[in-house]
Amino acid sequence: MLGLEIAAGIKTATEVGGDYYDFFPQSNDDSLHVVVGDATGHGMTAGMMVSITKAGLMGSPQNIPPNEISYGLNRIIKDIELGKNKMAINIAKFTTDKVEFTSAAMPPAYHYHGETGEVDEILLGGLPLGSIKDETFTLEEFPFEKGDSLVFLSDGLPEATNKTDEMLGYEAVLECVKANGEKNAEGQRDALLELGTIWLEDLQNQDDITIVVVKKTNPLD
Repeated sequence: MLGLEIAAGIKTATEVGGDYYDFFPQSNDDSLHVVVGDATGHGMTAGMMVSITKAGLMGSPQNIPPNEISYGLNRIIKDIELGKNKMAINIAKFTTDKVEFTSAAMPPAYHYHGETGEVDEILLGGLPLGSIKDETFTLEEFPFEKGDSLVFLSDGLPEATNKTDEMLGYEAVLECVKANGEKNAEGQRDALLELGTIWLEDLQNQDDITIVVVKKTNPLD
């Protein structure tokens, strides 16, 4: 129905991290929720935060916008109180011709426009889930047309540090998205992963690198 092509992947670091992505088809309106998150810390506590987030998402009502989903999740995580551990998250709802998007302390998402080849950086900021109980979250809506892509990532790629202690940076990520936007979702994901591999050379990535690409193709009949 939506005509979406999706590619996702995680290149793990040496420690068990808290990167997370998931997809939730909505039966009430044939929409799709795409979620990309990054729990603070590593190991068991980060894994617990991911599990709580996933359970909360599965229990969220289908007919509310993404920022209200984040509001409910934030209250759940704050009530459980995992100390200093928090959850940064992006939630996007894809419908036939638009995206509803919210973010809590995640890096920018990148909207590639198939018609023009331009890229919009979507950075909403805000506090991660679990910070303040009644925190509210911004909702942004934008058209999503044939040939467009939306690229989500954790901070593991832009903040990857090479042998000379330089960070790759967000500008390099944006330029990679722009240069490869005409490719299918898998090609765009692979180009970003390769960008990190070339930058790091033979170094192990210091943090998990997570990439999710959603591309609009022909709507299905």
